[in-house]
Amino acid sequence: MSIRSFVTLKVRTLILLSVLVASLAFDMGSTLAAQNKGAAAANAQTGNSQLNGQLIASGPVTVNGNKALTGTTVFTGSNIAVDCGSGNSAFVNLGRLGRIEMVAGTKLTLRFSDGMISGDLQDGKAIISTPGGVKVAVNTPDGVVSTDCAQSCVTPVAVQGFTQCAVVAAPAPAPVPIGPGGLSGRAIAGILVGAGAGGAAIAVAASSEAEAASPTIPSTRP
Repeated sequence: MSIRSFVTLKVRTLILLSVLVASLAFDMGSTLAAQNKGAAAANAQTGNSQLNGQLIASGPVTVNGNKALTGTTVFTGSNIAVDCGSGNSAFVNLGRLGRIEMVAGTKLTLRFSDGMISGDLQDGKAIISTPGGVKVAVNTPDGVVSTDCAQSCVTPVAVQGFTQCAVVAAPAPAPVPIGPGGLSGRAIAGILVGAGAGGAAIAVAASSEAEAASPTIPSTRP
């Protein structure tokens, strides 16, 4: 083989190697770009899915129908119900988004995402505290309550006509009728049996008052 032919072969080999290296570098770059794009999308989705709140419960509270205690993690779309009773309440701390306070008797489907707190208030009252830049939009049976504050603000949301729960007093016992002759022995015995030993004094006092109020019939004996 002549020197000229050897040089020509060498040049062709170098050109072919250069083309192969360039093609390989292009393919690797495209693959890395696609992987980075996919990772960014995955991270964005993961960031949204990692948004959650923490429950602070005072009294009976359920999340998605299950009894929930303080420290329970609350995810977007959770159904929160505060039992109707005096002193019951619930707080959901959403970190940088703010927090939600719910009074007794409140039923709320809570949703949240970056820069937004929303949901559906079926009953009760909620107070939503947010920093600036976080929007609020909650559906109620009476319409949508929404705010978009540039600075921190407090948004009360309530169902129209809602009355906060109160302790229901036990019904008073029915009065025992007293006839003209006062309480009979059978009536007194009935009161004692129904009221127990603690009601004996009340029954005796009622009998004494009835006898004192009864008219005295004079004797006809000489």
